[in-house]
Amino acid sequence: MKNKQEIIREIHKLAKNITETNSEDAIIESARELYENSVLLKHLDDIHTPSLKTESKREEPLVIGENPVKPEPPKKDSIPKEPTIDLFSCEPILAEVSPEPIAEKPVVKEPKAVKNKSDESVGEKLQHKKITDLKASIGINEKFQFINELFDGNMKEYTVAVDQINSFPSLAEAQSYIANIEGVYKWLPDNQIAESFKELVKRRFA
Repeated sequence: MKNKQEIIREIHKLAKNITETNSEDAIIESARELYENSVLLKHLDDIHTPSLKTESKREEPLVIGENPVKPEPPKKDSIPKEPTIDLFSCEPILAEVSPEPIAEKPVVKEPKAVKNKSDESVGEKLQHKKITDLKASIGINEKFQFINELFDGNMKEYTVAVDQINSFPSLAEAQSYIANIEGVYKWLPDNQIAESFKELVKRRFA
């Protein structure tokens, strides 16, 4: 991955190209690369920013005097006497009460959500839609994932690989090229990011 100084120099170079060129395609390409380098520069700043450590406040122990005051026991005269109840003189006054029946609440069944087949078909069509330019179809977040996880952070190698795959006339040639890349960068069989990259390549030649 480029260091911070290299990215800054490239940003200045791209900005100069935008002001000097008259080609709309060149301006658009330089602006796109300028944005990507700016995002990468911010990504590097976030990685190297040290986390602030908070110091915990120490609580001072509560100081207790040498001669603690002992509570005085309550006086006998101050304790109120509890009234006595003669259980034999009280007549039962409670009548038998028959429990009232509890009405059961009716169970209301919630209607099941009906899946919209048209929504599913649209989503599936978008996932399998053919793409004409592999480089343009990869978003900025996907791009940095592919660079970091599949190309060991080497943006130049990633760009060369994508351009090469884009130039192949058939899916078989593209898959053969990807198999060589897998061996060089040692992609794991269960790497989900690698599977996403391969799926985009399939859509390129669909």
